Amino acid sequence: MNKIFKNQAGFGRIGIIITVVVVVAVVAIFFILQAERKETIKIGAVLSLSGPASHLVCIRDSMLLAVDEINAWGGVNGRKIEFIIEDSKTSPEEGKKAFSRIEAAHHPLLYVSTNSSVSMALAPLAGENEVVLVGLVVTTPKLAKQNEWVFRYYSSAEGEVPPILSILRKLRLKNLGILYLNDAYGTSVYKLLKKEFERNGGTVRSEAFEPKESDLKEQIANLKDMRAIYTVGFPSNLKTAYKQLKEENFSEIILGCSSTIILDITAPEVNGMYVAAPIVYNPNFLFAKEAKEKYEARYNNRFNHQAANGYDFVKLLASLLEDKDISRKSVKSVLEEGFIYSGVFGSIDVKPGEHDITFPLHPTRIVNGKLKYLR
Repeated sequence: MNKIFKNQAGFGRIGIIITVVVVVAVVAIFFILQAERKETIKIGAVLSLSGPASHLVCIRDSMLLAVDEINAWGGVNGRKIEFIIEDSKTSPEEGKKAFSRIEAAHHPLLYVSTNSSVSMALAPLAGENEVVLVGLVVTTPKLAKQNEWVFRYYSSAEGEVPPILSILRKLRLKNLGILYLNDAYGTSVYKLLKKEFERNGGTVRSEAFEPKESDLKEQIANLKDMRAIYTVGFPSNLKTAYKQLKEENFSEIILGCSSTIILDITAPEVNGMYVAAPIVYNPNFLFAKEAKEKYEARYNNRFNHQAANGYDFVKLLASLLEDKDISRKSVKSVLEEGFIYSGVFGSIDVKPGEHDITFPLHPTRIVNGKLKYLR
């Protein structure tokens, strides 16, 4: 009897342990499933995937890379990030239609956009709907001044101009031709460079071109007698300009905006050029190097500072929202509070109330297919 009693008691204890284990497992599975069922954090993205600024497809790719990394670690506050992406076709009108479609169907937490002209067109819609809009690869400083819901994360005209002025001073140049894209981006850089160069005693002659214009020889002919020519525009415009400058035998100094670096810098027509460049191309900057290796392994495409802009913004946003309330007003609040963030562009210090998030550019020269940062 005693033996039977002990066996029954032992079985009872084992049964209790098994029951506890099962209950714990069921509870764990329940919470895991609950976490998986949590609503995703939706971000609307109106991007230039076609049209004159179609090179900005790299923004989409880099943001998706960053999202996959964040989601693999559990997302933000246990919620995964999901991008709702529409093509603006580099058209302000198409961009507004895309915004309205996303807003009606998804009501996302915030929006990102690319291209100065498109982003300027979306700014009033962001204000009307009280939702944050962040412009990526948007150079015009006017965007961040549109209304309280609009922000910009990229270098600006203010950032493009100082490195070029530094180069012009070192080269002791007093006359400059400016060949610029006739849109919000190109004109903002042109006007500031002209103003600052003339303020220091230089003379400027300028020629504009349209986004889809493919023959710039007439404009080049009007600038050909200048000691140096600076060009600002989309990479497709710049490729045309540099090729035709070479064809027209312009042998003086050529300078370019940071978009020049998006081109094949091993091409003979850009060798020896002076440009403004962010630190992201420095092979000794390990944080950017790691992002570069991941991007190029995944997409088999060259990592550039425009791709870096998309990647860095997603990482920045995730870090700011950690342990915060997830709402449209909270996104606006955390961006306006000011912050210090270290990413692929180095350390970024944003003061409270600022809507312009910028990274510095440095005077650089393209030498035999490599970027040489100048002191």
